[in-house]
Amino acid sequence: MIKFTASHYATVVAVFLGIAVLTGCKKPSTDIGLEYAADDLLNLSQTDTLALEFHTIREDSLETSHLSTAVLGRMEHPFFGTHQAGFAVQLRLSAPDIDFGSNPTVDSIYLSLNYTGDRYGLLSSQNITVMELGDSLTLDSSYFSNQSFEGVEPPLQDVAFQPVVLNPSEELYFGADTIAPEVRVYLQDDFGQRLLNAESTVYESNQAWSEYFKGLTVMPDPNGPGGGAVGIDVVTGLSRMRLHYHNDTDSAAVYDFSINALSPRNNLFTHQWRPPFQALDEPAILALDGSQRAGIFSGAGLKTRVEFPNLVAWEAERSDNRAVHKAELWLPVDPQYNDPRYPIPTQLFILTENEAGDPISTPDQTSIGLNIGGNFDATNQAYRFNISETFQQMLNGSFPSDKLYVVSSRAGISLQGVVLNGPEFQGDEGDTTSLKPNARILVTWSE
Repeated sequence: MIKFTASHYATVVAVFLGIAVLTGCKKPSTDIGLEYAADDLLNLSQTDTLALEFHTIREDSLETSHLSTAVLGRMEHPFFGTHQAGFAVQLRLSAPDIDFGSNPTVDSIYLSLNYTGDRYGLLSSQNITVMELGDSLTLDSSYFSNQSFEGVEPPLQDVAFQPVVLNPSEELYFGADTIAPEVRVYLQDDFGQRLLNAESTVYESNQAWSEYFKGLTVMPDPNGPGGGAVGIDVVTGLSRMRLHYHNDTDSAAVYDFSINALSPRNNLFTHQWRPPFQALDEPAILALDGSQRAGIFSGAGLKTRVEFPNLVAWEAERSDNRAVHKAELWLPVDPQYNDPRYPIPTQLFILTENEAGDPISTPDQTSIGLNIGGNFDATNQAYRFNISETFQQMLNGSFPSDKLYVVSSRAGISLQGVVLNGPEFQGDEGDTTSLKPNARILVTWSE
């Protein structure tokens, strides 16, 4: 399967648009495209009746190394299912050549993880599992969202301090101390003592340190209590592993192992889908019909593939001098699937692929001065994309693919999804709203 990089897109869903023959056209009733044909208004035509065929596609994996944000937690999404997020990371020395002094003894050791402020789902305390990595991560390597990392038993977390608060708005209380919001995961004292007892050569450089200690995986316990997920800062150095200890001359010494932009890292996601996407839990099933509903979900979850198989037939009915002035893809969202407790993505992206199957930008995205759109339009309850140049190249036979992919803008650093109305979706009987409920492409042309 194709490995996609998170930098290309952010939530992932598959919509398969297969187009049937044009069933009708009309003079435009809106001003869309008119600015492109002011001198030829009488010859301007418009249609939104090109049939579309959607499929929801399960993402194989996403490259999630080198990102600025990790996600931690287990979220139950009412429309998509159960989603888990964690990360693997290599810690760095805050200062080399540390001397822990004579007879150093651990007092406590814990992960102090800085929030980004992002939150997903209804937050409550969860059990967090911390494992030592068996193999080193490297900053110049690429890792993927479904990566399997060898762990060293036993787990490092201290169960006496579980579950762990996951809430950017909640202060922490330890005895008489009040701590600003952070994810604090206490680790076993034996582990801290092992670090204090290590040979001094271990701390001569970050290279020596990483050879001695490979890193950590930090994951939610799938069988534990609580729910929701939060964003974790992994580049500024505000996240760290902190070691409190004392020695013969210092009763309250502290040393930090930093998580920063030089830390090799990787985000990890798993999903269990619920209807109508549950069949995608089966490895052999890669795509589901989306004629009624299609889904997009980040965290290497779901994406939307779009195809136009009958454009040749439509083009054959046009005159040789036809010109497309605008092609706008509308992806409506049923309000019942827009729960404010589980906000939908504020923006979606459209990608295509080259002959090798690698993701690339569409010509609309690379055109200077063209606003392709993709932001959620709350007034029309839809995502709208200007794909005029893409559509024109498809008609001309110069487009590198017959597929488009609609994906989330934060695919590797969030747990967000949206359920789209398919092209055959119809509103309730008797609904007189002026908003059309189905996905469609609105084409304005002259000939």
